[in-house]
Amino acid sequence: MLELNNDDVMGLMEKNTRTYHYYVEVIDGDQMLGYVSIAVESEIVIDSTNWEGRILGSDYLVWGLNHRKIQLRFHGGTIAEVVVRSGGKIICRTP
Repeated sequence: MLELNNDDVMGLMEKNTRTYHYYVEVIDGDQMLGYVSIAVESEIVIDSTNWEGRILGSDYLVWGLNHRKIQLRFHGGTIAEVVVRSGGKIICRTP
């Protein structure tokens, strides 16, 4: 289960009526690659285990992450495992 805590909310960059933006750390295996902004259509809530979003920008292509499973670390330290799809779409499906 993905559990965001109050510190993760501080990673919230922008909120409007449709999209939430988070600035997250990208981890591939045991290597930290850098930071990206992600956009999610609804707020990621504490008990949310299934959500989709999009990586903003193209750094994920430079890092060769297309069609790979990676981890995103939120501001408060919470880690989500996601799969990167074409166009930067990210899918989190935690059992």
